[in-house]
Amino acid sequence: MRHHHYNFIHILLLLFMCAATPMRAQFFSFGLPDARTQQQQEPVEPAKYRGGMKGLNRFLEKEFRQVESARGVDGTILILCEITAKGRIGDYQVRRSLGRELDAEAVRVLKKLKFSPARQGKKKVSSQINITFPIRHGRVSFLQLKTVDV
Repeated sequence: MRHHHYNFIHILLLLFMCAATPMRAQFFSFGLPDARTQQQQEPVEPAKYRGGMKGLNRFLEKEFRQVESARGVDGTILILCEITAKGRIGDYQVRRSLGRELDAEAVRVLKKLKFSPARQGKKKVSSQINITFPIRHGRVSFLQLKTVDV
C-alpha cells in the first residue's frame, strides 16, 4: 500500500513540475516583456499609397504605356513586391505574366511608386504587397466591363 502512495506522490510532483515550467520561465524574466515578444505583438499598419487605391489605380493607368505588340492582349499581370522601410519598391517577383514586354512595362511603372511605409508601433518596417495590372487591349484599365447574358 505504501508503494502505491509513493507512486501517486511522484506523479503529482511530475505534473506540478510540468505545469510550473512556463511559470518558471516568466519568473526568470522578472515579468518584463522581452523586446522581441513585444515587437511581434504590436500590429503592423500596412504600407499606403497617397490617394489610396483609387490614387494608385489612376497612377498605374496614367503611367503605363501601351505596348504596340500587345494591342489585343487581355489579362492581369500580378507582381508581388517589397515596400522598403523608406517607402520605395525593393525586390519584386512577377507572379502572373502576360509576356516579357508587358511585364517589363509593368515593372517600369512599379519602380516609380512611392508609399508611406508600413509601421509596427512607431517604427517603419518593410512589407509586401501584391499589385495588379489589369490589361485590356494592351493597356491598363480598372474599368469593370458589364457582361451581358445572351
